Amino acid sequence: MKLFFTLAFTFSFNALASPNSIIAIVNDTVITLDSISVQIKKTKTKAQKIALVEQQINLVLQAEKVQSLGIKPRPETIKAMLADVAKQNSITLAQLQSNNQFAEIVDNISQQLSLKGLEQFVLQRANITITQAEIDNYLAKNPNKNTQLVEQIKIAQIVISAVEKTDSLPQSKDDSIKQFLTGLSKEIKNGTTFSSLAKLHSQDFSYENGGETDWLVQEKLPTVFQQQLKNLNTDEVSKPFKTAKDWRIIKIIAQRKVDINLITVRAQLIQSKQHIFFQDWLKTLRKKAYIEIFEHKL
Repeated sequence: MKLFFTLAFTFSFNALASPNSIIAIVNDTVITLDSISVQIKKTKTKAQKIALVEQQINLVLQAEKVQSLGIKPRPETIKAMLADVAKQNSITLAQLQSNNQFAEIVDNISQQLSLKGLEQFVLQRANITITQAEIDNYLAKNPNKNTQLVEQIKIAQIVISAVEKTDSLPQSKDDSIKQFLTGLSKEIKNGTTFSSLAKLHSQDFSYENGGETDWLVQEKLPTVFQQQLKNLNTDEVSKPFKTAKDWRIIKIIAQRKVDINLITVRAQLIQSKQHIFFQDWLKTLRKKAYIEIFEHKL
């Protein structure tokens, strides 16, 4: 069975490795030549080999930070990625689990997700903004004359996937959630703010922002959303409706038309700034660490 899941580098370091195989020390961790021999080939130049060791050092430092912060991927997220690996290989999840490499695959997935979680944790402090001047400057250097307008919408939502029953009446899970959301709608009509109820009850990450989403491309929203939005006015609360995994009530905050090219440019500029911020954070991490590279062994 060929598995389309690989991890570029490994965190498996042998503390009892032969002294001659140690090519770097990072705090209390040793990096051996054997641990990255797949990447360091004879055809690589000395500079390329050192660059690979530097990348491994960064991964070690990130792994240490993941450990100290207690960052762990959710079991359901790991399961979802395992399902993707199985699908890529045209096998079932059960067949993947029977593979003798399964434990290694799970470990690699956990490592990748933990690193992603660390990156998200670091970028939360970035507070990255993009100015119109930066967008104009980018467009001046990379002109695109094809204007493609798309409709965007910003909504607020209260998402519920489960509720505790407060009475003994025989009621299905869906009916209980629908009744709960209907009660919230009545509170909103009586003057309670949508935002306060979202922060208190919503079971989606957007609760932190009072249920408010970023700008969304309306035509890319799931059909069930588009059906609800069709006859909904700004600031009007929808009736409770069911999606694939949960129930929601939503309201439209604002709508606009925007050039899709500007959306792409903005996303690229944000991604670039995020990369720079994270690399600067890594440099700070390296300054605080003990690092020694034995270049003569490469």
